[in-house]
Amino acid sequence: MKHVDIAIASSSVIVTTGLAAILAKLRNIHVTVKEIDPERIDEQLNKLKPLILIVDPLTINAQKVKELKSTSPSRMFIIAVYNTALPVGTVRVYDKTISIYDSIDTITATLSQLLEEESDEGQKVLSQREKDVVTGIVKGLSNKEIATEMNVSVNTVMTHRRNIASKLQIHSPAGLTIYAIVSKLVKLDEIKSQLPI
Repeated sequence: MKHVDIAIASSSVIVTTGLAAILAKLRNIHVTVKEIDPERIDEQLNKLKPLILIVDPLTINAQKVKELKSTSPSRMFIIAVYNTALPVGTVRVYDKTISIYDSIDTITATLSQLLEEESDEGQKVLSQREKDVVTGIVKGLSNKEIATEMNVSVNTVMTHRRNIASKLQIHSPAGLTIYAIVSKLVKLDEIKSQLPI
């Protein structure tokens, strides 16, 4: 049985407790549910690192969702739970959407699709922030310089580096350089000074 950590961010007690109760009944998926205070979402996500975050769009708007995706140190799927139609143009911000009127089978199917995606590509696909770290490494920047350039802490850069090594199974700067060139993260002329003569 697949185990997954899910966080819920909503200012509505009814939405939060209702979702938690439904998630506890899912078949073939063992779920650990954590409630997140929307006012402290960044801090709590960094601590909990859930695979899936379910948000109430009335509490966490689309702009905040984009920010969370770009700053998350690890892969995280974001699902919107709604009771009325989502604003035009915001649906694509989320990985999936569910309605408070969906059946348990529908919600199970939605989560299963995300878990399949995570299983198929999660180990290999780097987040944008991880790609930024790779680019910094192959350009010869130190962890501190990368952190300054990305406006994050050195600890966050170190976390990204561990995730990159785990996903790619590449543990040397030379290996990362080859990966970065092949993946078109950098151009050869950008890193010539870092290449061995």
